[in-house]
Amino acid sequence: MLRRIFHAANAIVFGHSIVRLGSLVLVPLFLRYWSGSLYGEYVALFAAVSYLSGLDIGMQQAVVNRLTQAYAKKDLAEYRSVQHSALAFYIVLAFSITLLMAALAWFLPIPQWIGLRLTKPNIATLVIILLAAYVMWTMPMRLITAVYQTMGNLARSQWIANAQQVLVVVLSALVLIYGGGMLAIAFLQVLTVACTALFVLVDVRWRFPVLFPGIAGAKFSVLKELAHPSILFALLLVGNLIAYQGSIVLVSATMGGLTVAVLSISKTMIDVIRQGLYSISLALCPDFARLEALGEFEKLRKLHRMTVAATGAITLAFVASIWFEGPQTISVWTRGRIEPDVILLRLFLVLVAFQTPWAASSTVATATNRHKVQAIGYFFAAIVGIGLVAALVPFIGAWAVPLGLALGEAICCYHFVIQASCHIIGEPYRAFAARFWLGFILVTMATIATGWIVHSMLPGAMLLRWIAIGVSTLIVAAACAWMVWLVPEDRALLLPKKAFSIQHSAFGQSQ
Repeated sequence: MLRRIFHAANAIVFGHSIVRLGSLVLVPLFLRYWSGSLYGEYVALFAAVSYLSGLDIGMQQAVVNRLTQAYAKKDLAEYRSVQHSALAFYIVLAFSITLLMAALAWFLPIPQWIGLRLTKPNIATLVIILLAAYVMWTMPMRLITAVYQTMGNLARSQWIANAQQVLVVVLSALVLIYGGGMLAIAFLQVLTVACTALFVLVDVRWRFPVLFPGIAGAKFSVLKELAHPSILFALLLVGNLIAYQGSIVLVSATMGGLTVAVLSISKTMIDVIRQGLYSISLALCPDFARLEALGEFEKLRKLHRMTVAATGAITLAFVASIWFEGPQTISVWTRGRIEPDVILLRLFLVLVAFQTPWAASSTVATATNRHKVQAIGYFFAAIVGIGLVAALVPFIGAWAVPLGLALGEAICCYHFVIQASCHIIGEPYRAFAARFWLGFILVTMATIATGWIVHSMLPGAMLLRWIAIGVSTLIVAAACAWMVWLVPEDRALLLPKKAFSIQHSAFGQSQ
């Protein structure tokens, strides 16, 4: 299981890296072969069409969770029913929305509304249609690709998605180098979706014919059952938009663009931690779903404890490192053009440190479609948080953003979400919460002290100091987590069996 989780997390991290490297490669090429204004118009078109992705309303994750559980129970009839129903939903949705967007783009002056000046209206219309097709037909393609994930092989599903991203980057670069325009770039987006779907369909037909996607077994009743968890997933997305996009709008309206830039850069550093933790949680979802479906709650409790401990330790190690090295990192990254706000950055670090435990614990609920408490809690946390941000911005400026959002989550999430996860898996909540939060204080103190000592001992060697702080805080966090967060049964699972038997034997002789 641990090997499978590691491979999945590795594939997800590579996926994030490919997106970042793709931007680093393509943006200079766009600006070399197109004018800055023309590139900006293409970005504007893509941004406008991207809102169509919200029509998924969380269905993808709800469906994949159900399919994973059905596969774990070897219930092929339920698997086909859910798969066929969801695929029929996505095909109808993609086909109808693509036609609707084609009609709107053809008859309405959408390019003019967006403010395009360099792109010809007929080209812009075709680009809108192609990009709409790309966004909408990506949905059924992702469901088809998730076949491997439902079997417990999330890494394969993710690597196929990674390959598609690489294909987009390579083809886009070739199109730009050979003088291609906006229409060609939009077309290759659709082409990569078609190629990926075709490859997966052929592979599944050959290797797993009983799981081959279809629509013959679609049932409206199944879609009604999936509507509830999918809407709750959509509620999580809405809460995230309210919390973070709303905060940026508030700061922009009250303090101006420069403060927004400082806020955005500080948040970007925190997002690196958040994406890494999301990769771990996503990698764990198939196993959480499988264990819950099979009723293996003892294993589920162990995996839950280790997940919260591991993500907590990694987060606190990063927090301690960035606490001391973050401001200088921002200065180097921006080449001195942005003056870092040390307090703002550290408040964001406090936000992510306290956010990690309940977010990691909630993976149990999201993987099993039992995330009502998490969805409602986070939605109201965003409402409370943005209200506090609005109230505090006039007095403390951008510091209000991480402070307000952290207070909102403290009120609505810290207790309720972890309690709900413990209820799902049969973990005594009070004992778990007491052990974790007391350990949280100890691990935080140890990692911050370690970061401060290394930071003080190496004042000049910047790169060496960054590496030393990162390694030392991670070692200390892992050691502390091992001692204070894991129970003996958890340690036994992680230790090599031979070493554990020797250790256990020695302990017995000492008795």
